[in-house]
Amino acid sequence: MILIECTKCGSNELFEEVGYVVCAYCRLRFVRQPGDVPTTETVITLDHDIENLLERCRNDLSSRRRLANLILDIDPTNVEAKRFLQ
Repeated sequence: MILIECTKCGSNELFEEVGYVVCAYCRLRFVRQPGDVPTTETVITLDHDIENLLERCRNDLSSRRRLANLILDIDPTNVEAKRFLQ
């Protein structure tokens, strides 16, 4: 069963609450079934940010150490950023 609307009031404003699907209007609770509430997938990548910071390290000599430390906060294994600390 894929729950699209509340069977009591017909609302499609449903949210998840501690293992149940709850209608936002009449507060009727349904047992959660897989697929009842669509899940959103978020992918966050920091590669572009790291590349920008590395480029700034190459060009801005006065801020090089601070920028390298910012990179290492994001990616502690970044070899190129470690080079700017020496």
